[in-house]
Amino acid sequence: MVEPLVLVYGDDPYLVTNAATRLRAQLTADLALDLGLEEFRSSKDLDAIARSLATPPFLALRRLVMIWDPPQLSGRVRAGQQAGRPADEAGALAAVLASRLETTAVVVVVREMLGAGSPLVRAVKSQGGELRALRRPRGQELQSYVESHIRERRLHLGRAAVARLVEVAGRRPGQLDQELEKLELFASGKGTVNDHDALLLVPPSPPTELYRLTDTLFESPGRVGERLDALFREPDIEPPMVVGALARVFRDLISLADPQDSDRWRDLAPWREQRLRSHLERSGEPRLRRWLVQLAELDWLTRTGATDPQDGLELLLAGMAAEIKGPAQG
Repeated sequence: MVEPLVLVYGDDPYLVTNAATRLRAQLTADLALDLGLEEFRSSKDLDAIARSLATPPFLALRRLVMIWDPPQLSGRVRAGQQAGRPADEAGALAAVLASRLETTAVVVVVREMLGAGSPLVRAVKSQGGELRALRRPRGQELQSYVESHIRERRLHLGRAAVARLVEVAGRRPGQLDQELEKLELFASGKGTVNDHDALLLVPPSPPTELYRLTDTLFESPGRVGERLDALFREPDIEPPMVVGALARVFRDLISLADPQDSDRWRDLAPWREQRLRSHLERSGEPRLRRWLVQLAELDWLTRTGATDPQDGLELLLAGMAAEIKGPAQG
């Protein structure tokens, strides 16, 4: 029996990562992970990948090799290519895949959409592999996607709660599982959550513009005031939502800097990790922790009526932007 070759790819990093990790769990269910699983993350070392694909299993029926976000798809020529290997990197990766043993299962994970003419797509098809193209669900497909996840958890929700979850999933598919876990815990095995409680537990999904504000803070701090003004012109944006979005990003960056949280970020798409690490480098962990305290203080002052929410936020963000322009704190 020939073990599978699967290419998992799509336009939403969370959906691709989730599908790939589920497939990994299925293919390693009967394996000792330290012996039967090898993973390559953005690896340029095709020779190491080739050796892994040609390694027979030890005390098992198969080995699984996971290749995450292969940089060879960029088409850049690798220095020191061996004679006889295809000139382009994508072709080289395809040739390596063709050399695998029948006892080696391979899953290639690409967290972006590939066209039908992609050398990797053509190679996997020609080698009898399986293509799993995932697109972020929209419209009626999004409704069905959310309802299927609700059924999986055996939850019983009203129309308003389902509509809120559809809104959340439409903006950030990865947030859906977190909100469903919250509802599942609240239901405590009963399965039923009324609309009133569900809408309190699941806040409206913050618009994408909120996260563009944080990107502007780190990448173009001189324009952060302009971006904030544009946000407040949106009908549904209130200062507490902006404070919450900023706090969420700051906590994520602090977590990224903590070696003990490395498992949380293990499957992060390379482009996303690069952006977050750039933000972390520009700010520094001590500064981020101080900013979190300042956000909490602003939240308290606005709740007690001591400060106007919008004025306080504008002043605080202006100070953060001024600091970003200066040297980072290590």
